[in-house]
Amino acid sequence: ILMDDGVHTSPTKKNILNAYRKLVQRCKAGDAVFIHFAGHGSLIKDENGDEDDGYDETLIPVDYATAGQIVDDDLFAILVQPMPAGVV
Repeated sequence: ILMDDGVHTSPTKKNILNAYRKLVQRCKAGDAVFIHFAGHGSLIKDENGDEDDGYDETLIPVDYATAGQIVDDDLFAILVQPMPAGVV
């Protein structure tokens, strides 16, 4: 659990992406994965032309001002694409 309450690990960009990487590493065929993000999101101009509307969706970590937003393309590459076959 990542929370900005001063008790849990802070939801920085690095910590969020590392948590997603760890989740993927632990998954195996037959697992069901549910991820809940309670926070802010936004849109930024699509830089690689893969969005029909011209914008990438983003998650906003607590350190977005210095680390940047988490772009949907990065989420796909870190969380979805490497997920083992048979994980739903």
